[in-house]
Amino acid sequence: MEPPFQSVAVANRFVEIANESGSKDLSLMKLLKVVYFAHGWHLALAKKPLIDEQIEAWKFGPVAPDVYRSFRDCALHIKTPAQILENCSMDAPLNLITPTLRLEEPIESFFKKIWDIYGKLTAYQLSALTHKDGTPWYKTWYELGGSQCRGTDISNELIQSYFEQKMTVSANVV
Repeated sequence: MEPPFQSVAVANRFVEIANESGSKDLSLMKLLKVVYFAHGWHLALAKKPLIDEQIEAWKFGPVAPDVYRSFRDCALHIKTPAQILENCSMDAPLNLITPTLRLEEPIESFFKKIWDIYGKLTAYQLSALTHKDGTPWYKTWYELGGSQCRGTDISNELIQSYFEQKMTVSANVV
């Protein structure tokens, strides 16, 4: 299985990893930020997207909209993977599925490394990292008019460039 992956499946894998690690503080905000950081590092390292949807600049930071919609009803304490509707058409019966990833190395190690680095931080600490001056969210929100237009895309090129710069100046690289 090769990226890009369905964003909800990526989020579900992080829910599983959080449960395996004994995490008790996985909130929607934290999950959204971890998915964002994984996507950013994957763009920098593999030069291709991790997820199949565009990250958007929302008031409180970068968001994968499908992840938000899938987990918003359990925003404070996420313990179970999200389910989504499959085959939404007038002719087909509604069918709920749980998007999952069965990952092989080295991508499984990548997911675990992301969790090792970012999973120990609080949602507020992760949010603060995404809001720093010069981050893709900051540039999109304040410099590219994101605050004036709901759901403005943060370009993958901007995200990739930012994480590539972090890679050259930081020892905290995946």
